[in-house]
Parts: sequence; structure tokens; C-alpha cells
Amino acid sequence: MALHPNGVHHLAISTTDIKQQIEFFTDVLGGTLKALYWMHGVDGTFHGFVELSPSCYVAFVQHPGNTDRNELGVTHAGNAGGPLPGGTMQHVALNVDSLDELLALRDRIRDRGVVALGPIDHGMCQSLYFAGPEGLCLEIATGGNI
Repeated sequence: MALHPNGVHHLAISTTDIKQQIEFFTDVLGGTLKALYWMHGVDGTFHGFVELSPSCYVAFVQHPGNTDRNELGVTHAGNAGGPLPGGTMQHVALNVDSLDELLALRDRIRDRGVVALGPIDHGMCQSLYFAGPEGLCLEIATGGNI
């Protein structure tokens, strides 16, 4: 049987500041903290989940050995079009149902002092781009004519 997912349950993102990540994803983006606990079987490591919708979560893992050394083009793209080595995450794009919802989120993000670019019309979708804590490149998109 082949894999046929109905979505991505969660993305797990490494962090050196789980508090900052949770505050950004709850205050700026409006998510809800659903779980925060010691990661099972990994000494000194926190694991937290923020619910973005009933079937979409972002998770953060703060390990005591995590480094805060971000290198553009090596560990982080720096923007949604920046180069990175193969196998690394370029950016995270989250989907919303409508342009009105995208615009409302743009206003919410900007009202909290975060620079947001867009919406940009790509033809197949419209996107909003902004940076999260620790150099995380984020996108919110609507439309799915891929």
C-alpha cells in the first residue's frame, strides 16, 4: 500500500529558545499551545506543540546541544528564495482558505511589529512572506491551482 496522507500532522523545528518560538506562533500567528513536556527518552530536551488548526501543528525541540549559530545559505535560507544545501528546509508554507484570511493574517502579523511582504500573486496561489524567530522563513498561501 502506498502512502496517501491527508496532510502534514506537524513539522518539528529545532530551537535554542522554545519560549520565543511558542510566543511567536501563539501571539503573532494565533496558534494554541497544546503540549509542552520533556522529550521522551532524551535527557534535558523540551518538546512543545502549537496547534495551528485541528489537523496542523508545529512542534519545537530544544536540545541542550542545539547551537544558535545560523549561517545564511548553510543552515538558513535568509529569505524564501535563498539557497541552501540539499536536504535542508528552505521555508515553511502554511495554507489558508481565502485571500480575506490571508490579508487579515498579514494585518495581524504587521500589527505585532513583524515585517510581512505580500501578498504576492504567483498565478497558482497568493503568498505572504515573513521571518519567524531564529531565522525561520515562513509563508502563508491561499489558492491551490498547482
